[in-house]
Amino acid sequence: MAKKFKSLLAGLAVIGGAATLFAQGGPKPAEGMLMLEDKNYPLTHALAYETTINEEEVIAVVLSGQAISSEKLKEARDAEKSSGFADFKRQFLKLDFAKAGQLKFWSAAAGGTSLGRRGVGNATGELKLQDGRVSGKASQPRDSEGMFPTAFDVRFDVALLRAGESLPATVKKKPGPAANVKPSVTGVFKGNGKEAKVAHVSAHWREPFSDKPSMVLVFTEKDHSKDQKPDFDAGFGKFGSALIISLHEDGDIFGCQVVHTAHQKQGFSSIGQIKTNNFEFADGKVQGELTTDGQAEVFGETWEVNLKFVAPLGEIPKEFQVADSEKVDTDATDKLAATKATATTELSEKAAPEPAKDKLNAKDLALTKDASDVEYKELVEHVLFKSKTNVKSVCAELAANLKAQGWTKDGSDLVTPASSILKRKRGDGALTIFVKPQNGGSQVQIFTEGLCWDEK
Repeated sequence: MAKKFKSLLAGLAVIGGAATLFAQGGPKPAEGMLMLEDKNYPLTHALAYETTINEEEVIAVVLSGQAISSEKLKEARDAEKSSGFADFKRQFLKLDFAKAGQLKFWSAAAGGTSLGRRGVGNATGELKLQDGRVSGKASQPRDSEGMFPTAFDVRFDVALLRAGESLPATVKKKPGPAANVKPSVTGVFKGNGKEAKVAHVSAHWREPFSDKPSMVLVFTEKDHSKDQKPDFDAGFGKFGSALIISLHEDGDIFGCQVVHTAHQKQGFSSIGQIKTNNFEFADGKVQGELTTDGQAEVFGETWEVNLKFVAPLGEIPKEFQVADSEKVDTDATDKLAATKATATTELSEKAAPEPAKDKLNAKDLALTKDASDVEYKELVEHVLFKSKTNVKSVCAELAANLKAQGWTKDGSDLVTPASSILKRKRGDGALTIFVKPQNGGSQVQIFTEGLCWDEK
């Protein structure tokens, strides 16, 4: 109890000290802190845009731990039009101001906690619009009456995006060779409370995932710089405790393998409990922060990460580049136009297309031959089962069985001895399959969409 009380005091001290921070130097796009469940999250980026909430025109100011992309802003605006709610990459604090400058609503998310739009309550805020920029501040003292203790204290000074206006186009830096920078990593990597001395990091390109360029970061205790396949060997403990992180160029993580000498179950996957902050790939290097925002728990094991890193990384090798979509040349377009009438006639003469086949029943979904402990969770549309074979063998058999059932790949597969992800599609159906090692065999979890769950 005393330990928890001290952590609360520490959180309040950080929130309360924000005013001192703001007083130093000139105006910055964003400064401040968000506290959720007594954990503190720095907010160093900001954007502001016009939107409509409850049929009222407002100015939304989003403060975040990482820069928000044009694509994410577009998704958020579309979501606001359809449902009234917008989501951004965590951590973030969204403040909705009336055009006159009064704070109307706020929402936030960080770690595993998300708070939907709320009224002002104990929060205060003000916004000033001048010369196409908005500046202001907002704060809320620690509020413990709700399910999650919250507090924030922020300031901002940023250009305003008018309705329909997008973020300025980012000038893509020309890819080139890896920068002449020494790889470095500092910070904490703990397993069951025991710290590993992570001293080495490297960055490598890998095959695309979800049709996007992808890279892998390898963090280890022992030097792996001369190894030809460091991500694979690190997964088997060759270099002591290790972290193998698969991610996209924008810092979104889709693979995380945890290997710690203090764990009984080494090499487990923990996607969703780790994130990047201030991540950047530019000028031939990759750098940023890697964090779990405190202690996380998986399979009865605890682990914690808070690392800062930089590593050289050059342009993408040809074999790892995303294939360009086929382009229709001018001649092909002319031929298409010239034969349009003929094609229409031919189509009209053909028999009417057959009606779509019934949806595949979830219980007919192809599994492995030795599938055991099979569970069909209709409420969440998940299928769970176990196999006595290893992860790679399960993935190979599943891939073959699903192909025979008419399923096709939806992006690239991620297959490692520690954890794997397969994505498949068939008509309106979709599968996301997670395969993890368990007790010498494998555990499989299939997230389904578009299947029939009626009793057979």
